Amino acid sequence: MPRLIRVAVVLAVLLMPALALAQASITGVVRDSSGAVLPGVTVEASSPALIEKVRVVVTDGNGQYRFVDLRPGTYAVAFKLTGFSTVRRENIELTGAFVASVDGDLKVGAVEEIVSVTGDIPLVDIQRTTQQRVFDQEVIEAIPVGRSHIDLVVLIPGLSASQPGRGALADVGGTNNLQNTQFTIHGGRTSDTRLQLDGVRLGNILSFSGGEFSNFVPDTGATQEIAVDYSAITAEQAFGGIRIDIIPREGGNSLRGSIFATGVNSDWQASNLTPELEAAGLPDPNEMKHAHDVNVSVGGPIVRDTLWFYTSARWQSNQNYIAGLYNNANAGDPTQWLRVEDRSQRGYFSLEQNGINARLTWQAAPKHKVSVFYDNQARIWDDTRVGVSPESAVNYRFPRLNLAQAGWTSPMTNKLLFEGRFALRGEAFGNELPDEGSVYRSMIPVLEQSNQLFYRGKGGDGGVSGTFGYSSQKIYSAVASASYVTGSHAFKVGMSDTWGRTDSTTDSNSQYLFYRFNNGIPNQFTMYAQPSRAATLQKSELGIYGQDRWTFNRYTVNLGVRYDYYRGGYPEQYRGPVLLLPTQNYSSAAVTTQSLHDLTPRMGVAYDLFGNGKTAVKATLGKYVLALTTVGNPLGVTNFASRDWIDADSDFVVDCNLISMAAQNPTTIGGVANPAYNPAIDTCGAGPANFGQLTSVAQFDEDTRFGWGNRFYNWEFSTSVQHEIVPRVAIDVGYFRRWFGNFTVIQTIGRTAADFDQFNVIAPIDPGLPNGGGYTIEGLYNLKPAAQGAAVTSYTAFADDFGKQTEHWNGMDFSVNARVRNGVMLQGGVSTGRTTTDNCDVLANPDLGANPSLRNCHNQASFLTQVKLLGTYLLPKVDVNVAATFQSTPGIAVSANRNYTSPSSDVIWVGTNPRAFTGTTATVNLLNPGDIYGDRINQFDLRFGRSFRFGPRRVTANLDIYNVFNASPVMQENAAYAVWRTPQRIMDARLFKISAQLDF
Repeated sequence: MPRLIRVAVVLAVLLMPALALAQASITGVVRDSSGAVLPGVTVEASSPALIEKVRVVVTDGNGQYRFVDLRPGTYAVAFKLTGFSTVRRENIELTGAFVASVDGDLKVGAVEEIVSVTGDIPLVDIQRTTQQRVFDQEVIEAIPVGRSHIDLVVLIPGLSASQPGRGALADVGGTNNLQNTQFTIHGGRTSDTRLQLDGVRLGNILSFSGGEFSNFVPDTGATQEIAVDYSAITAEQAFGGIRIDIIPREGGNSLRGSIFATGVNSDWQASNLTPELEAAGLPDPNEMKHAHDVNVSVGGPIVRDTLWFYTSARWQSNQNYIAGLYNNANAGDPTQWLRVEDRSQRGYFSLEQNGINARLTWQAAPKHKVSVFYDNQARIWDDTRVGVSPESAVNYRFPRLNLAQAGWTSPMTNKLLFEGRFALRGEAFGNELPDEGSVYRSMIPVLEQSNQLFYRGKGGDGGVSGTFGYSSQKIYSAVASASYVTGSHAFKVGMSDTWGRTDSTTDSNSQYLFYRFNNGIPNQFTMYAQPSRAATLQKSELGIYGQDRWTFNRYTVNLGVRYDYYRGGYPEQYRGPVLLLPTQNYSSAAVTTQSLHDLTPRMGVAYDLFGNGKTAVKATLGKYVLALTTVGNPLGVTNFASRDWIDADSDFVVDCNLISMAAQNPTTIGGVANPAYNPAIDTCGAGPANFGQLTSVAQFDEDTRFGWGNRFYNWEFSTSVQHEIVPRVAIDVGYFRRWFGNFTVIQTIGRTAADFDQFNVIAPIDPGLPNGGGYTIEGLYNLKPAAQGAAVTSYTAFADDFGKQTEHWNGMDFSVNARVRNGVMLQGGVSTGRTTTDNCDVLANPDLGANPSLRNCHNQASFLTQVKLLGTYLLPKVDVNVAATFQSTPGIAVSANRNYTSPSSDVIWVGTNPRAFTGTTATVNLLNPGDIYGDRINQFDLRFGRSFRFGPRRVTANLDIYNVFNASPVMQENAAYAVWRTPQRIMDARLFKISAQLDF
């Protein structure tokens, strides 16, 4: 079956090239002067964007016509019928997947007579139900944002963005737009975001993400527009999350290009450090150190009307000081174990991204166009971040980061269209293992528990463990489809597939240890069974779909169905002995660990309320699968073990037998005092019994990884009204609901709820806590000491086997889109919504074997409201473009994690005598989700731009002012109660920036 599927994929790409995924349409009805429909009218759509220059259709018996899958550009439509005057509509601007309704009204007249009709650009899509936002080059070049899809998509109301390890995103001036960024909207999952180039995905296939991450950065100079679908996604896509499609530029018969440049350093930035922030513990704010962006692009003919090129090169960098982070004066000294802050040197993040790409487009025949594209990039990423001392920062390097893509477009007839894409993306990266002989190769890293600061040694993704990782990927993607178009129908079938392999290596320092201190005193160490190597196969992420857009009377029905197939597994593998597992000896044959099939329907209807194309009422319902990664490695090994530690002789050396997992030199044995206990000898707690043991692929319910309809999914319902209130000004009001299903849980076999003791804790008196603190948090549980060493098995099962689990999101969007003449444009709106989750029934089941605490098992979040706006205005006479963007988003959710020890007056045990916690301490969040939010995050950016023409050349100079009001909301703070609410990152201060672009 898999072999047949792969053959079908290849044949589909080679023999049935297909339609691009995010292209626009023109449709309408032709009538005579009496209002009667006219069948048999010849309708011509012409544009330089069409490979055939002119596309022709004929109206059907209902007078309807339709052009589909049109590239972005400006079009003209002509209506011709013997005995009637020819009518021509010009300057029809198409972006994204917008369906422009252009009707024709023909009058009796001479055939030679041509009547040119001018009309306003349609803003209401009366047929398509997908919610989409398009950023064309006019918008990209006009508004004050960094030249990245990241800075643009955050302007969509309801969309939230964050960067791992850095909290919420508020990019001031494009100085933080090279990092991996996660997006979500309407309660969706970040893993369901898909970044695409010309309809083909760019995401990774790493085991820790669902495909939302990509270290490949699209080149804005080679971009024609950015189309973002964010609700009611059609059957062309598997997921209901955000789809960001980068539509590329292609060369033409004229040599044209541009040069963009900007650069800025800390001298261009103000300070927004306030006395309140200093009092809260922030000595210095985060601020920009250096940033630059130089982008050179040019395209034109190689052979006129036959072969064109477009090439672009870009050099970018972001360097930013980390708030309150300074160098360690003891860095690199293996004799020192404590950190001494050196405030003369600040820690900073640095990321440099360079790339060059080229596209060739060949008009192989009048109806066949072939394109090839290649982009090679270099990425140097020193990932210094909050909570990581600069000497311990991860240094990512990318020996391979490239993309090759080929496509074939063919409008075979006026009704039958094809297009195909095939891509190969290579990516290899890792956080570098220090060379043998380097002090950092042997230095053991330390995590200071009181303030959660990692220092001394190196290792870990983001610097929060003791390991180093390297991965290499080859990712293949193909998309193909075919459309058959009549006046009332646009029927489309197609497929997509992504497959590839990831090879990874994990290692650690030469001692394979990681320490935890509390106020400088060791209390835990972690052992690593490294080095290890693994290979992961995503054998197929296949989708096959069919959909139809059917227009009758004033209704347009959008119906689709999609088949999804995910297949993952592992090749033949071997794990041999390592330092702390000298007897390790495992091998496995190649195996398939997942094979999941799903059918998902997509339904939508749009109604032209008044029949004039100015008001559309829409409703949609669709089911979507959620993103998967390959799991179930038969040679998956529990390769770390954390153990309690008392360093009795204060030499920072674990004086225990690390090969043995038994407790060593314990104070008691079986509850009786140990007569051999010697307080002068290190005490090491028992290690987990599963250290070095296989996490067997058999430990799951078969249905969670095989079969039909078993994949995690969500449904989305939406209804909206879109109305053109005056020419070129439209509003859109919508309601959205999303709900999830097929939840899975981890059952701990060999353990029940009876293996836990209940306790309560008393929150400290603190004016920052609800009601000043002092309240009791009840219903907490800790594993009994007798159960700690018991043999248990983790088993993946469906949550429905243990009880009912629910999650849903409800909200509304209010948006406006205005493109008024004389350079006035306004887009944006308001979005509000909240998530409700409940898994109380599942956790209350004693057979689950998990911590039975029901605290926060039902949570209804507050309504979180966003306001996003962008606008431009061309000042008359002086020809100065004034543009602004505004974002107002909720403040960050606040946590307060306090470490409790026992016995203690703050800890109240229920039904048992006071005892020490299993694990020495218990960490309790003193707050419920949503109890406290930080200050709202308001960002206002402004641009003044002026263009100067020199014949065919144009120079545009811009002065940008970012964070105009110099706001300083906290974007990230320390949740450890010992340093609670200490700001770790605030919005960057007001920044002035000059940029220039030469168009020729």
